[in-house]
Amino acid sequence: MSSPTTVPSEEPRLLPAQIPPWLQPRILIPITLALLAGIALLLWQYSKSEKARSESNLLLETKPGPETWAQLIRDYPGQPATALAILESASSATSKKEFREAASLYEKFTRDFPSHPLASAARFAQANQLAASGDRAAAQTLFLRIMTTQPADAFRTGSAVGLARIQIQENRPEAARQVLTDIIAAKTGSAFLPEARSLLESLPPPPNSAAPVPTAPPAAVQPPAK
Repeated sequence: MSSPTTVPSEEPRLLPAQIPPWLQPRILIPITLALLAGIALLLWQYSKSEKARSESNLLLETKPGPETWAQLIRDYPGQPATALAILESASSATSKKEFREAASLYEKFTRDFPSHPLASAARFAQANQLAASGDRAAAQTLFLRIMTTQPADAFRTGSAVGLARIQIQENRPEAARQVLTDIIAAKTGSAFLPEARSLLESLPPPPNSAAPVPTAPPAAVQPPAK
């Protein structure tokens, strides 16, 4: 018997390797250049920031005072030393009874450094300076904002006291009574609670409180008839 004819198998054909489109030089080169430029820009900005930080810190340490504070605020925005310069300037304005200037500086601090640990204190100080300047409407708005902020602001109780004082000045004792009663009932544990209680106790009695019943004067003792 003759063996069946063997059919030779077809040899596999190797396709030439193809470079993915995104690896084409005309695409890869611009991407690489853009990445390198971005990295260089970040390094330059970091170096510039570190230089500004060092310069501002040195300036505050070696030449403290109003002129330096003004220079830091003007030339070194966003630096830690500048944050301190703003607070120092605001405190100085308060001591000179320049309440509107102090309020403006505290507002700048909270705007430029919203995440600073002293941001809440600066906002509360701003409200107090507005009240001291006579701008009751703006002060009340800010006190209310602090009182309703969530999570609760550390100066919530102090703001309630500040708001109540303005309401008393405006001859609204019942509104002040409500604010003080609510904040005392909240039991915040704040250092302002004694002041809130004292202010509440100083208010006149509410108009609907029962008037005390007058007691008749003791009868005069008549001397025995002679």
